[in-house]
Amino acid sequence: MPEKLQTLLVIFIGLLALVVRWWKKAQETTQRERQERRITRPDSTGQPRPVAPGLPATSFGELLKQMQAQNQQGAAPRSPAPPVATTVETTPGGRPLPREKARSTRSLERTEVRPVSLEAPATARPLDAAPPVRQRAAALPRATAPRPEDYWSRQAAPTVPSRVDTRRHVTDLLRSPADIRAAFVLGEIFKRKYE
Repeated sequence: MPEKLQTLLVIFIGLLALVVRWWKKAQETTQRERQERRITRPDSTGQPRPVAPGLPATSFGELLKQMQAQNQQGAAPRSPAPPVATTVETTPGGRPLPREKARSTRSLERTEVRPVSLEAPATARPLDAAPPVRQRAAALPRATAPRPEDYWSRQAAPTVPSRVDTRRHVTDLLRSPADIRAAFVLGEIFKRKYE
């Protein structure tokens, strides 16, 4: 127990020393900055720099009046400037030089087409109009239209072969040795693995 207290005490003293050191360092830097502000430091050329002037003692209203007075003085009517004489450049023969005129740009955009809205126009409905009558689906008439014919209903219904036809077909198949061989192979293929 005392060892733990000693360890905590050492940690606390270390933190306290660190905080005191930071506090002293902060005080020293603030004093140094105050002194530097009072004395004008020389710039890179070696000449002292002038200290920046403080804020003016005038209020915002006075500044506003000064600006308005300056604007009114600047807005005084000026005499129109004399027209500038235009000189026409001429060729050595005395003819005026041709001036190039920019061609008008060609655009494929059709600006004369008025865009048409695809929204349905709003219809005016009186506010006191009766709501539409709602009916239950069971009360509605049933559809009597014939069902459209699909592919599966067009197929002919498969006829169920009779037992006699099946026996005849099997006996015909078993008459040739190639068919017997094919039946044996198919039997081995379709036979379950574990029976």
